[in-house]
Parts: sequence; structure tokens; C-alpha cells
Amino acid sequence: MLVFIGSCHSTKRRDLFLTPPIHTETTSPGLGFRGYASITMTVLLSFAYGLQMYATVPAFGALADEFSLDLTQIGFLVSIWFLGYAVAHVPAGFAAAAWGAKRVAVWGAFALTLSTVIFAFAQSYGMIVFSRGLGGVAMSFMAGAAFPLATAWAPAKHSRLIVGGLVNGVGFTGASALGLYVWTLLINSYGWRVSTLIAAAISLIVAVASVFLITTPRHTDELDGGHFTLKATGQVLRSRSIWAIGIGSICGYGVLFTVSQLGPGYVESEFGFSAENAGLLGALMLLLGIPAALASGVIADRARRFLPTLWIPAGLLVIMLAILPFISGAGLWIALPLVGILGSMYFSPATVAHGEYPDEISPANYSTAFGLVLSLGNIGAFLFPYVYSVATGYVGARWSWMVLAAIAAVAWFGFLFAREPRVDKADTPSDSDDQIAVSKKAYSLSR
Repeated sequence: MLVFIGSCHSTKRRDLFLTPPIHTETTSPGLGFRGYASITMTVLLSFAYGLQMYATVPAFGALADEFSLDLTQIGFLVSIWFLGYAVAHVPAGFAAAAWGAKRVAVWGAFALTLSTVIFAFAQSYGMIVFSRGLGGVAMSFMAGAAFPLATAWAPAKHSRLIVGGLVNGVGFTGASALGLYVWTLLINSYGWRVSTLIAAAISLIVAVASVFLITTPRHTDELDGGHFTLKATGQVLRSRSIWAIGIGSICGYGVLFTVSQLGPGYVESEFGFSAENAGLLGALMLLLGIPAALASGVIADRARRFLPTLWIPAGLLVIMLAILPFISGAGLWIALPLVGILGSMYFSPATVAHGEYPDEISPANYSTAFGLVLSLGNIGAFLFPYVYSVATGYVGARWSWMVLAAIAAVAWFGFLFAREPRVDKADTPSDSDDQIAVSKKAYSLSR
């Protein structure tokens, strides 16, 4: 695809993807220390919640032994995180509009630290479940504020690279890989309680730093709060495109997080992979997602059309899921990492979808729109693992992937109902100041 994009530099062609004209002058203000510090902190916030989400996963085996848990109870610890994450997204958007994105991000960071501390000192299964649910809610508040803050600070020409590639790819995906595999070593050396407290300490450092280093851009004072109105919120909820992208995200989000969690266990139980090789395969899925997210961010920044950057990788994910039952042996070393690559390539532009519709979504409602997309997408992350476990009892582990592929294919059609925002990239403003002016006009009309 990169080669294809590179071949489309002719200004006379109107292909699906085309590099927009390069502006030799720009009125965009420099980021300065405030901008670079804020973007760095959004990456670290993403890193913090990715680490807390996955650093506790290697402890599940020890938890099963210590608290006599069965597989269903362990699986619920995964689902309850995503449930908390899903249900809190839109309320997090409301909170950001009312009290400001920075406050919501900081509250979420401290709540996340608290959830991990509760996990480390839990003396019952109920307390562990509570801590995981609280962690999901806290992550929702952090993501719902961090991504819109990064969108507001990022230069328009590189917003998808910064938000999708750095904040999501490097921050979240990098922390996920670190949590899964470095914390496995820590737990083996120091035990799950001490290792979990180390993760909590990292989260606390990020939370304290965010108090002092996160700021909002002067040109988007709507992110400072005090702008929650039912009329403005209704503007988001009436956006057909945001709903359509959210429904399509059930496909991309569900496939990525289900395969990343269940894939290693699948190859171990069905094909006799050793635990070490299964773990390495899971690591490849996450690690290869980092450069994939960065590449996808570049593509989304330069693409003439936005929606294909979503439906192409999402559609390929459905295809990969459908053919997974027919792949075995060495082919799995290609298939599963490819799912991780495609999932990250989808998720990177999806995280900035709210910024593609300045005529519908004002900066004050970025968090709400972002939350709506991820709340819908998390239906897949919560539902797919459960459907897979049930289907396995009827058709076996291999063919259960086909069941998920069918559901994902139906969700994929949601993209067809979204409006393409880049009607004519060459004629639309690409300077951040121009986009800000459009956003401010939309915001003023919504009040």
C-alpha cells in the first residue's frame, strides 16, 4: 500500500489515495514546550493504562492457584475490564466537556493507580473483580481525554501519525507488550503482588507528572471545560458518521483484542506450541503493531480519502479471521502477527475519526465523540471472547473463528453508512488554523 501511495503523486490524478498538496507556508503556531510536553504526556498516559491493563494478566495463573479460580472466573477478569472501559466512554466525554479534558485525564490516572493497588492487596476474588472493573473505567477516562488532547495539540498535517501512531501505537501497544512479557519475568522473580505494585508506582508517577505538564492549546479553550450542553451533546449523538464508524469498530476492535488474548492459547492447545513459543507469538502480534500504527498514521495523514483507511484494514481482518481455521504450523507465525498489524493499522486512524468532522463535532465534544466510537467498538472486545468460548463447545476451537468472522463481517458494513469527510482533499484547508476556524464555527452554532 505504501508503494501504491507513493505512485500517486501526480496532481492531475484523482485516485482513492493521493498525497495532498504541500503548503509552502503555514500559519500554524509552533508547539513550543507546552505542546511537546502535553503530547509526551498523552503518550505516557496511554502507556500507563496499557501497562496496568496487561501487567496483571501474567498473574492470572497465580490467582487461579491462590484463590481456586476456574477458567470462567479468569475469563471474567478479562471481560470486566472491557465492560468498565466500554460503559464509561460516553460519560467520560460528558465529564471532559463539563470539567475539562486535563481534569478528566488526571482523575483517571489516579483512579487507575488506585485500581492496581487494590489488585495487589486483594484478599478475595470479589476485590480482584472490582479492581479490574475500576481499572477499565479509569482507562476510559484517561483515553477519552488523552486522545482529544493529542488531537488538539498535533499539527494538522501530522495528527494521525501523532495520535494514532505515537499515542496509540507506541504508548498503548508498547506498554501492552511490556506488561505481558516483562511482568511475566517480574512475577516469576518477585511474586504477583510486588510486581503489580511496581506497575502501580509507574502509573502514579505518570499521574503526578500529568498534573504539572498537561495543558490545553489556547486555540481550543473548549477543552478546558464548562461547555457541556445537551444541545452540543445531541450534535454528537446525531452524527450518523460517528455512529457508523463506531459500529464498524465492533469488527476491528473485536477481532484485534480477541485474537491477541485468545490466539496464544489457541496455538498452544490446538497445535502443541510450547508456552514459550505461544508467548513469543503473542509478543510479535503486539510489537509489530507499533510500526504498523506509525505507518498507518502516515498513510491516514496523506490519504485523499479517510474512510478507506478504516474499512480496508478492517475488511482484511475479517478475511484473516475467516481463513484462520485453515492455517496451521508455520503459517500461524505469519497469520497471527498479521492480525496484530492489521488491527493496529485500523485502530490508528479510528482514534482520530472525531477530528475528521469539524462541521459536526466541535473540540468541546471530541471526548464524547471519541467515547461513542470506542464504546461501540468495545462491544466486540467484550462480546467476541464470550461468543468464542460458547461456540467452541459446539463446533470446536478452530471453527469458532468462523463464527466470529461472520459477526465481524456484519459489523463491517457499518462503515458504508459513514460520510466521507475528505470530499476533495486538494480544496479543503489543511492548516491547523483553518481547521480550528471550522471547528470554532461548528461549536458556536451548537451553543
